[in-house]
Amino acid sequence: MKVKKADDYQSWYVQEGNRALLIDPWFDSALAEGKGWFLQRRKEKKTELSKEEISAVQDIIITAPFEDHLHLKTLKDFPTVNIWCSNKVKKILLKKKLKNKIFELSSDSQMIGNLNVQALPAGFPYNTTAHCLLISNKNGFKVFHEGHVVNKKLITENNIEADIAILTGEEVKIFGLMTLSMSTRKAIESCKLLKAKKLFITGSNPLKNSGFINNFLKLKKMDNDALDNNIEVFYDAGSTLSS
Repeated sequence: MKVKKADDYQSWYVQEGNRALLIDPWFDSALAEGKGWFLQRRKEKKTELSKEEISAVQDIIITAPFEDHLHLKTLKDFPTVNIWCSNKVKKILLKKKLKNKIFELSSDSQMIGNLNVQALPAGFPYNTTAHCLLISNKNGFKVFHEGHVVNKKLITENNIEADIAILTGEEVKIFGLMTLSMSTRKAIESCKLLKAKKLFITGSNPLKNSGFINNFLKLKKMDNDALDNNIEVFYDAGSTLSS
């Protein structure tokens, strides 16, 4: 299995054999069209993926109905791939008249391409709107993806373990109270709970995000003092690991 951070934010590429899937892809210079008054982010390089990698994509997973996960302009660049999402996201896509085949994610294991995928409720406050993912290949190599806040109870009750964890690691709080993105310390704690030795950081550098919503957010950078020498951390765009 090949796991690659497909941009400098939270787009992910997972390949098994000759078939690949994307998680929450945003491959454009701007997150929102126009000024993006509520939420905006810009980047110079649209994606770290090669033409060969892009040509292997046959499935896209959307984990949440928010524009930084559900980027419609990018989805329109993949008109023939299968899209996997929640019922809520499916309704949005149908309303936007996307012509892709759309399938609903399941809490039961399901085959998406060459990979087995289980979609479970994300941690609070996203538990009713978003999913975390457990992705595995036929050899039992596992990737756990949580784009917001890990639900530790979910992990312990389901005995979830993973070789790679894709987690937030730069704290974002709204009104300084409700956690929207985990601190580095919380990310490391979650890795240990998952028994994961490799940590990819998603939602990287939230300080690059702009817009009206920033008036209500408290943001923190990565805390290097919270890192653990037993857990290898991948942060940069294009970071890749193959099992």
